[in-house]
Amino acid sequence: MASLSTLLRVSAVGSVLAGLVHLAAPARLLVLAKWSYDRVLAVEFHPRENATRRVRLVGVVMLVSAPVLTRLAAWIE
Repeated sequence: MASLSTLLRVSAVGSVLAGLVHLAAPARLLVLAKWSYDRVLAVEFHPRENATRRVRLVGVVMLVSAPVLTRLAAWIE
């Protein structure tokens, strides 16, 4: 089993990657969400007016959380 600090560092890397995707391709993520909701949940998904802006905001939050996770991992060690 991996240590907590290792899991936090891996989570930080994943957070950076996911954040970059959210910033680079918010419209594609919304299309993927619409397709997934339709296929997996059998529910109609209609993004609202400012959905791409909110997706980008989530990306920023993910990028900001990465250094926090890294510092927490260093503090735990």
